[in-house]
Amino acid sequence: MSKLVRGGLATFAVSAVVLTGTAVAAGAAPPTMTLSSANGPSGGGNSITATVTAANLNPFPAGTTPTVQFQFTGKGVTACAATAKADANIEATGAATTAGVLTVNPEDVKRVASNKIAFRVPSGPYPADAEINTTGLVLAGTQTTAKWNVCVYDDPSTTTSTLLATAAYTLAVRPRIAKIIPASSPSSGGQLITVTGVGFGAANTTTASIGGATLTGIKVAINGNSFTAVTSSRSAAANLTLTVNTPGGTVISSDPDNNGLEQDAEADTADEPLFFTYRNAVAVTPDTAPAGSKVDVSLKGVGFQSLTFKESAAPTDTTAHVFLVKDAYVPGSNRGVQECKKVMVVSNTELICTFDLLGTRLNPGDGTAADGPVPEGTYTVTVVANGATDAGELASPTALSSGATFTVGPF
Repeated sequence: MSKLVRGGLATFAVSAVVLTGTAVAAGAAPPTMTLSSANGPSGGGNSITATVTAANLNPFPAGTTPTVQFQFTGKGVTACAATAKADANIEATGAATTAGVLTVNPEDVKRVASNKIAFRVPSGPYPADAEINTTGLVLAGTQTTAKWNVCVYDDPSTTTSTLLATAAYTLAVRPRIAKIIPASSPSSGGQLITVTGVGFGAANTTTASIGGATLTGIKVAINGNSFTAVTSSRSAAANLTLTVNTPGGTVISSDPDNNGLEQDAEADTADEPLFFTYRNAVAVTPDTAPAGSKVDVSLKGVGFQSLTFKESAAPTDTTAHVFLVKDAYVPGSNRGVQECKKVMVVSNTELICTFDLLGTRLNPGDGTAADGPVPEGTYTVTVVANGATDAGELASPTALSSGATFTVGPF
C-alpha cells in the first residue's frame, strides 16, 4: 500500500494491480483525454467525464481507481509531471498562474470503463489544518481565466506513480447576473435586451435562453460584464428565467448570484430572483385604411395554430376572434367596433383576415350590431381565444402593443 498526505488527510491506493486490456507502452507519451467539458467555474464543484479515445488504449483497468490531479500551466510548465506531485497552494503573479497542484478526493473519482473516468473538480473547503488552498480549484491574483492540466496517475505515490493520461482544462469566472434590461419581450420576439453581471466570456463561448427560447445575436462586452442579445419568438408567459451558459459554468436568473442558495441578501451580490415576461402581443400590416373600405391585414404573433376560428360564429361565440378595439379589450364591457372575418391561419406565427370597415359595426358594449361604418380613429387589433362576454381570463386577449394599432383614416 502507498500513502499520500493531502491537506492533513491520508489517502490510500493499491500500488500493484492486475491490468486488463492494453495499457500505455513504457516510455510512450500518455494519451490525451477528451473531457465532457474542457472548462469550468472558479471554485470547482462541477463534475466531468474524461475519455481516452485512442484506439486499443485502456489505461484504467478494472479494479483500480486512478488518481486525478490538477496541475497549473504557466511559468514554463506546460505538461503534466511524470509522477504525481504533492498538493501546493494556488498562487499567481498578476493574471499568470505561478504555482498550484490540487488532488481530487479519491471518493470523487469513479472508474466508468477501461478508457473512461468521472470526477468532481475540487471545491473545498478543506480541513482547517490543511496546507493547501481551502476553496478548491480557484482563480488567483487578477485572473479571469487560467490554464490547468488534468493529470491522471495509476498510483498516488509521488515517487512511483505513472502518468496514464492528460487533458487541458480552463478555469473561468463563475458567471452572475445583475440585471436584465428590458425584462420583457413581445411573443413574436425581436426584442433587443442587455444582460449585466460578470463572467460572460467571449461571444462564441456564451449561449443563453429565456424560458427555453434561444437568444440570438449575442454580443459580449470586452470586459465580460454584459452582453446584448435578441429574443426569439415564444408563447406568452410570465416568471420566465434567463439561463446563461459560459466557460465558467451556467447561471440561472432565479439564482442570479449563482451560489446555489435561496435568496440570502448577500451584500456584495444581487441575489433576488430575476424574471422575464413574454407579452402576448401582435403586429399588424397594413396598419391603416380609409374609412368605409375593406382591407386584408396580416397579423404576426405566436400561438395562432392553437386557436379555433369559425367564420359563421357570432362575436360572442366561445371560439377565437380578431377584434378592432378602442383602447383595451374587456369581455363584458369593451368588445371592439369591428371583427376581422375570413380568418386564414397561415402558420403558428401569422394569420390573415379581412376588416369590412363599411359593413355593420359592433356595439363596443356587448358585441351586438350597431348602425353606421367604423368611425375614424386609432384602434388596437386584438386576438381573443374566447369571445364570450363572460369569458374572463379565458378570453386571453393579446396585450396592447404599438405594433398592433390600426388607424381608420379619412383617406
